[in-house]
Amino acid sequence: MAEKISTGMRNWKLGGGSIREALEDCVMKIYSGTPPDSADDAASGTLLVTITKDSGTVATTERSTWNRWGFLIATGHTEGNTVAVNITIDGVGPTTYTYTILAEDTTDEKVAEKVARMLDDVRPLRAICVGSVINARTVVLQPQVKGIAMVVEDGGGDYAITVAEIEVGSRSDALYFGAPSSGSMSKSTDTWSGTVANSGTAGYFRFVRPDDDGTESTTQLRLQGAISTSGAEYNIANLSLTATQTHTVDDYSITEPAE
Repeated sequence: MAEKISTGMRNWKLGGGSIREALEDCVMKIYSGTPPDSADDAASGTLLVTITKDSGTVATTERSTWNRWGFLIATGHTEGNTVAVNITIDGVGPTTYTYTILAEDTTDEKVAEKVARMLDDVRPLRAICVGSVINARTVVLQPQVKGIAMVVEDGGGDYAITVAEIEVGSRSDALYFGAPSSGSMSKSTDTWSGTVANSGTAGYFRFVRPDDDGTESTTQLRLQGAISTSGAEYNIANLSLTATQTHTVDDYSITEPAE
């Protein structure tokens, strides 16, 4: 991708995180002037507008919460039988995930552990077997990205599962991205907008967490790009932004290059 990412973002990716997760509760700040050489640098120019969901106000501590589900697998661990779960996530699905029990799965807890491992390997899910903490046959799962809606149902396997929603997720007025496809990740279907605070000519943008203080940093998660009428990371018809008017981001995507 042509955007610049901060050292903090690079370390996040190397440590196993995704850009989508890093920007799960971000805001888009649009500045005047020339983009800094590095996303680690302090922000320069004048902050013209902060883009959020529906121009909402986002506090520095505001975060979305996970939608958590749990399911209890019926007793039984016969080789060749199946445990299946249907999952709808972010409005897509349901997709059926099926685990076929192996000879080595000699206890109900081992079956639950294998089912949890299967689901944890699926992006964008996280799953664990809670073992003796609650019940040896219980699996708890949640989306990788906070605030994403999820529905879990019995998938019709040989062993039934009893499903319960543990925690209803909530979304803040911050931004998030949709699921990646073909090496690209686009803005969510939410309206991305903000009231222009200061008039000026848009020069560059940064996606940051709400608590980013804009100073030089090698730890804060940032994605930076240029703004122009064409050929930039974010293209708009009119670079001149006027105070009190609403600026809306109709289209934006991040592409990861093959090389």
